[in-house]
Amino acid sequence: MKRIITLAAATLVAAPAAFAAAHMTEEMTMVQSKFAEAVADCDYEVDDEQIMDLTMAQVAGVLLTAGSADESEKCDQIDALLND
Repeated sequence: MKRIITLAAATLVAAPAAFAAAHMTEEMTMVQSKFAEAVADCDYEVDDEQIMDLTMAQVAGVLLTAGSADESEKCDQIDALLND
């Protein structure tokens, strides 16, 4: 009985993540990986809850800032965008 309950609980936790991953478009995956790279380059850690609270403008700002040539202020600008 405990195995059935454990299996059911694991399925309820894993199913939404698997569904979302299966339905992500290639563009969404690309944006997600570029965002993760930009944040990692500045040694920031952003968890899933924080990511869900970001606006599209913040995400776009991080991606645009990460692609800029000015490396000296890049991390400061990304920090400001994430904490806005």
